[in-house]
Amino acid sequence: MSRGRLLARRSGARRGLLVLVALLVATVAAALGTAVGAVRAAEADVVHDGLTRGGVPAEVQVTTRLAPEADAAAQDAALRADVDALFAPAPYDLVREEVPDDDSDDPFVRWTLTPDVAATGTADLAVLAAGSDALLDTVLADDAVAVRGATMTGDLAERAAAAAAAAAAAKAVALVPMLVLALAGAVAVAQVARLLAATRAGEVHLLVSRGASAGQLTASAASEAALVVVGGAAVGAGAAAAVLAAQGASAGSLAGMLAPSVVATALGALLLLVAVGGLQARAAAGLRVTDRSGRARRAATWGTVVLVAVAAGITTWLLRRYGSPLVPTPDGGQTDPAAAAAPALVLAAAAVGAVALLGPLSRAWAALTARRPGTRVLAARQVARRLAVTAVPVVLVVVAAGSVVLASAYTGTGQHLREAAAGVAAGSDVRVVATEGTPGPVATYAALPGAADAAPARVSEAVVDGVPLSTTGLPPDRVASVARGPHGQQGVDEIAAALDGPGPYADNPRLPAGSTGLVLHVTGQYYVVDEAATAESSTAGVGGEPASWDSLVAEDGPMASDRGPLLALEGSTVGITLWLSDPDGQRVPVDVEDLDVDLDGDLDGGLDRARPVGPEERTLELRAEVPPAPAGADGDPGEWTVVALDTQLPSSRSTLTTLRLSVDGVVVTADDGATTQVDVAGADWAPARDDPRADAVYGARQGSGLSLATQVDHEAMPSSFRVMVAGSGRQPARAVLSQDLARLLDVTTGGTTEVPLGEGGRLSVQVVDVVDVVPGSLHRDAAMVRLDELQAASLRLATVVPGAAETWVRAVPGADVDRLAAAAQDAAGTAPVQVTTSTGSEGSDAAGPVRQAFAVAALAAAALALVGVGAVSVAGVRERRGEVAVLRAVGLPPRAQGASRATELAVVTAAALVAGLLAGWALAAATVPGLAAATLTGFAVVPTPDTAYAPAAALVPGGLLVAGLAAVALVVRAAVAAQARDGGYREEVR
Repeated sequence: MSRGRLLARRSGARRGLLVLVALLVATVAAALGTAVGAVRAAEADVVHDGLTRGGVPAEVQVTTRLAPEADAAAQDAALRADVDALFAPAPYDLVREEVPDDDSDDPFVRWTLTPDVAATGTADLAVLAAGSDALLDTVLADDAVAVRGATMTGDLAERAAAAAAAAAAAKAVALVPMLVLALAGAVAVAQVARLLAATRAGEVHLLVSRGASAGQLTASAASEAALVVVGGAAVGAGAAAAVLAAQGASAGSLAGMLAPSVVATALGALLLLVAVGGLQARAAAGLRVTDRSGRARRAATWGTVVLVAVAAGITTWLLRRYGSPLVPTPDGGQTDPAAAAAPALVLAAAAVGAVALLGPLSRAWAALTARRPGTRVLAARQVARRLAVTAVPVVLVVVAAGSVVLASAYTGTGQHLREAAAGVAAGSDVRVVATEGTPGPVATYAALPGAADAAPARVSEAVVDGVPLSTTGLPPDRVASVARGPHGQQGVDEIAAALDGPGPYADNPRLPAGSTGLVLHVTGQYYVVDEAATAESSTAGVGGEPASWDSLVAEDGPMASDRGPLLALEGSTVGITLWLSDPDGQRVPVDVEDLDVDLDGDLDGGLDRARPVGPEERTLELRAEVPPAPAGADGDPGEWTVVALDTQLPSSRSTLTTLRLSVDGVVVTADDGATTQVDVAGADWAPARDDPRADAVYGARQGSGLSLATQVDHEAMPSSFRVMVAGSGRQPARAVLSQDLARLLDVTTGGTTEVPLGEGGRLSVQVVDVVDVVPGSLHRDAAMVRLDELQAASLRLATVVPGAAETWVRAVPGADVDRLAAAAQDAAGTAPVQVTTSTGSEGSDAAGPVRQAFAVAALAAAALALVGVGAVSVAGVRERRGEVAVLRAVGLPPRAQGASRATELAVVTAAALVAGLLAGWALAAATVPGLAAATLTGFAVVPTPDTAYAPAAALVPGGLLVAGLAAVALVVRAAVAAQARDGGYREEVR
């Protein structure tokens, strides 16, 4: 008989098992191909979402002056060469346009670079980010491009860097389910290969006794395996291609997606089959004595358990050390394959551990059932005798059950954390951010249908040691009613309690509720300083000695050359601004009537000098309109608090000028016409800034607490001088810090530190609490302070103080958040605002590729387990025909035999299911929170242990596995019963 014919007959005799092997290979190839394709499609979504906002791609613009006509083409070519050097090979579009300058005859030229999002891959993101960061420096260094400097705008660098970080995290975490899937496939193929070898043991020994060598048997096994593997891989590739094509994958991309996974599957399966067949042939050819006692097999089993358990422990420690396979490095991060292999090795350790315990447990089961009548003892003893075969379904079911729990736990935990991240990012249920000005009255938003409360907020973004951080200011009495923690109210009440206490304006004068106007009774003096006389006088007051107008404008006077600027100064004004604060801490500037400069003291100079101020002291009345104060929480009219007074002096042009001003009284008019005297002299006023020059020009007027003397020196531009109640804005602001920021600043509760503000200056804070996350921040490094203390400190630190540009709105329980957000958008009217909600999420969904991979891995593991259990069942029905005949001959009826065989399979698979579920649960609890949180790049979310749970996502693969195992058990029961009834047992007896 020829070798080909012999091979065909050998394969035909085991065609059932070989078909199952081909089916296993097809399943693995289809699963890996589908997983790779789904991950790549999800990565494309990450790139698209990261580079677009509202459907518009991110961009970067470079603007400079247009070169002369002769050099314009060279300027454009030089810029394009610089861009190509920085951004190649990333795909992009570059558009040039000329922009006229209304103030000059020289136009600008602007280049706008926009990435081709559809063609951009994950590898291009880092190029786009690095190129955008270096573009401005490159342009400024190129004289052919930059004409009198250049500017750059756009958010491409920021968005590309964020998308690159998200893609890197997704790629690292997606490796975990891919390795789990590879483990399930390798285990399934290896176990069925062992089963096939076990059924051929007698045949191999017979062939060796007839002269076959180990090489010939190995070559025969390789030929057979190649046919089976190639056929199965081709079927799997076709199935994966059909699934991916249905999902929208193009025909051109299918080959690149499927080829690596299909080839790897085919080679791996071929090596496993050849290795098992070759080892069996060498053992038979070497006439090795079988381990009849089983001691060597048990020693090898427990040795394998120890080795795999040690490997699983080490890799799990590596995974938990950083929370994910993405290990931080100075360059950003790199994937640790050992950490990514931890879940697969843990499931493998659970599988070999279950196999090691199978023998003692089955013997104990047999001992227990021996005391009771029935066929259960037969099932128990059969399991104990056939451990080598029974181990196959145990390993497959443990891996499959653990994979299902791990996948479903990741899906549930990822969704849970993403919802928490959305809540943390929004800060409240609805967040209204004004891109210009403020969103409008807070009371308008609090009165919206479905709104429980609303509060103003100010968020300042800054960087410390290269790490982005945010400082959020909220009214302390509104924190608990508007803010959202990672899980609703979690942590919010603690923040509110820590920030509670008296505000910075306890000693400030207050305007009565319902105030509509006020009158400042002031005494003012404004003059040019006679510097020579001041220097000679030992009794000069604060601000110096005034120079007479005649001496200033005289032909031979010391300042005759400045006559023109002095005449211009004569027609100028002194601005006065009164700063008010509402109970929430929002400050409002109130413009008081200007003072008219009257240096010559001539009230008949032809100008309308209703409020003249000159070298001689004058008492004046200055009026101002008071805006309505926001209503309190009870709906009653609110009160304004006087917090600061600004004076704005005109430019003096080579002269030293002084303004001396004292507020003698403030009379407030209410909406009903009633007047009230406000005592401003009872407070202690002082310069806002810690500046020795400010102290030198500040002087309190006798009998008036609110008074000042301020100067503008020579060539100085118009200068603002601010006074505040002494102490307000000077004490460290109470602050609640995130754990990450506390570690970065090396500070603990009770300590003091400084936090930089994005608008300039550093805010001195006292840490009153350290929490996991700070609501409303996209950064892990974040702080929350009282809005009134933040604004008070900003009034002291900066001339221009940002207002509360945000409004946070909390919904009543059960209200439709999206509907409330739409109402908030309408309430903003024409004000340009951005509205986000706690039900949405900023940025790209980096967890998408991981969820796809986990879902495919769970389904494939369940399918592989079913195929493997089916292979064991087919082999058992075929190989145990003699046993059926003997049992029938001794009187065991067909139905009892079928029930016994089904009990064997049911008990073994049920025990394996329990072991797999326990292993998967423990694995998920230890690793899934970190894996899920790793894909939430840019969000300050700390996972909690109770987030590792198996939600309804487990029903599909888990239900498939349980239902399939039950169906296999029923089929085995029917097949064995039919085998016992067909009379074939008589032939076996003869």
